[in-house]
Amino acid sequence: MRKDKEKAIELRKQGKSYNEINKILQIPKSTLSLWLKSLDTSEVIKNDNLTRAKEIWRQNIIKYNKARAFKAQCNAKTIRLTAANEIKELNKDDLKLIGVALYWAEGYNRAKWSALFCNSDPRMVKLIMRFFREICEVPENLFRPQVQIHSNISSQEAETYWSQISNLNKSQFGKPLMQLSKSSQRKRPPRILPYGTFRIGIANVNVLHKIKGWIEGLARNA
Repeated sequence: MRKDKEKAIELRKQGKSYNEINKILQIPKSTLSLWLKSLDTSEVIKNDNLTRAKEIWRQNIIKYNKARAFKAQCNAKTIRLTAANEIKELNKDDLKLIGVALYWAEGYNRAKWSALFCNSDPRMVKLIMRFFREICEVPENLFRPQVQIHSNISSQEAETYWSQISNLNKSQFGKPLMQLSKSSQRKRPPRILPYGTFRIGIANVNVLHKIKGWIEGLARNA
């Protein structure tokens, strides 16, 4: 009897059901229930403890990841704030170099008759407009603003937005350029840029030559 009980316990630990053990050992289920009751109870407790431990571990991992993410965000915020404070108010020399570099990177350098700058970042647009006004001394009547938009963007809203950003009158804006992405295959594109892209032209070839000359001067320091 003792050997049968030990065998039954061994089979139960292997994951066998009462029916399977009954068929193997030919022992009534009522007897198996008495023999294996304590084992089954301990296994339940063991499984419950394991489940509880896994849940605690999962929650700890979540807390750790949140804490690490928060710490990383705080660290990034501190670094960015410190770096931002390193940039003082721009003097004319600073504005000149920055404006030239921006035009070199974002301007239409193949233009032959007028300066042309195009971008969708309002902060960059504000900075380049300062450059045009304060450094290039472009008269307001020579600015030729224009919006480049997808078909799902309101031209009126776009012009109102960029008019405020550039401090230019809406009456100066030329006809909007409707852009259709080739990848969209004539489908409605997503609203990635809610106000499209701002294009600013300057109807003065001498301003263009001056900017290109500054770019050449800047390039000598490469």
